[in-house]
Amino acid sequence: MLSFAHAPGFKGGDFTLEGNFTSYFDRLFLPGKLHRTTHDPEGLLGIIPAIGNALLGILAGLWLRRPEGEVSGSRKAVGLAAAGLVLLLLGGLWDFAFPINKNLWTSSFVLWTGGWSALLLGLFYWTIDVLGCRRFGDFFAVVGMNSVLIYMASKFIKFEYTSQAVFGGLAKALPERWSVLVLALGFFAIEWTFLWFLRRQKIFLRV
Repeated sequence: MLSFAHAPGFKGGDFTLEGNFTSYFDRLFLPGKLHRTTHDPEGLLGIIPAIGNALLGILAGLWLRRPEGEVSGSRKAVGLAAAGLVLLLLGGLWDFAFPINKNLWTSSFVLWTGGWSALLLGLFYWTIDVLGCRRFGDFFAVVGMNSVLIYMASKFIKFEYTSQAVFGGLAKALPERWSVLVLALGFFAIEWTFLWFLRRQKIFLRV
């Protein structure tokens, strides 16, 4: 009989990538198959809370698809905002016992990210669909219309290299904490420009 509590490589309450229960479980049943040798963010147990994160998105989509005769647009936006606040509260409280950690896909991380996603979705839905400010969403649509393509392109195109070439000089002239921000914004600007050009050429990748 397996005893996880006393097994080598696992220590209760350890949230490091090497010592947590999820990583130990993956090393036990997926030896040699892990993305980072000792840990895999998409391992057997880590994928379960990730599924929970996706299900929150499905619930939000079902809520938004309800007919206007049943639920008004303003009420949909308020409902998303209220759900977001509740999820953030639960995630923040749960963080005291089970830290928010993306690499481990902790349940507190799912609640926290789900909360912010619901709040932002409610804000964008209210601004774009309810108030009709569609130009506000055009900036984000550039990325959203080709989200699969930019995910795949990052595997073949070194956007970081271009960001360093264009913004590296400015980044070096600033304090370290600001240089990191400049390079991150530069990286996003390069990707956004690439996607904007593709949209102008009507090039989209759909699955």
